[in-house]
Amino acid sequence: MGFGRGRGFGLGRGYGIGIGRGHGLGKGTFSSYSCVKFVFFAFNVIFWLLGCAVLGIGIWLQVSKGPYASIAPSFNFLSATVLCISAGVLILIIGFFGCCGAIMENQCMLLTYFVLVVVIFLLEIVSSILAFVYRSEIEHAVRKELLDGIKLNYPQGDEEEEGLKKGWSVVQSHLQCCGVDNYTDWHNIKAWETHEKVPEECCVDYSKETGKAACADVVGASKYHTKGCYRELKEKLVDNLLIVGVCCVSIVVIQILGMAAAMVMFCCLRADKYYDE
Repeated sequence: MGFGRGRGFGLGRGYGIGIGRGHGLGKGTFSSYSCVKFVFFAFNVIFWLLGCAVLGIGIWLQVSKGPYASIAPSFNFLSATVLCISAGVLILIIGFFGCCGAIMENQCMLLTYFVLVVVIFLLEIVSSILAFVYRSEIEHAVRKELLDGIKLNYPQGDEEEEGLKKGWSVVQSHLQCCGVDNYTDWHNIKAWETHEKVPEECCVDYSKETGKAACADVVGASKYHTKGCYRELKEKLVDNLLIVGVCCVSIVVIQILGMAAAMVMFCCLRADKYYDE
């Protein structure tokens, strides 16, 4: 029952209750360390594959759809394409460090993984606090940006089908709304300064299959969707607030478990190195 490397109940590499690589409660075949290691590795493999899928979707959107659904010109970095590509690259980087750190038992990679997740976690907390504190200012800025996009940047012809025009087409046709506050936001915009008309998607008789309507050049409120898209988007967000909250909590829990697993492995590896010396 000494403290050497024998088969007793020592702290060495034997088959006892040691911290070494034996078959006890240390890093052996049936140890809790091995369980943490392989669960952590499997999780990061799935995480890495998810990053590949998200990145692939982003590249496909960029190649086939262009700047899709960009209804706020100054916030193009929030478009679906940019968000997918950025999220995909970030997930790939984090998943790479997690997978390699786990399978190679590399302390540097595990520490890098831990630091990256901590930084992202802190950024999420700070962003949430700032968004809550400045929510009225953010709403005002977003509403103004949407109005400016309509008034000043909406394309005059069909040569710019993607981007701003395509984004408003998708939003208005799916939510059955018109303009930011109401259909009058489209009257006398820069694209048609002398006309009080609206895009075809604002028409009640608009057909998604044909993409055509008969009321676009007709002045008459009864022919248009009277609800503003800004209010509809806010209501959609409120209606799905529970889903958004569950997703956010799930992400936070996953991040905390990932940080804990990485730190457990890192500490075990450092302890093993200490006893080896």
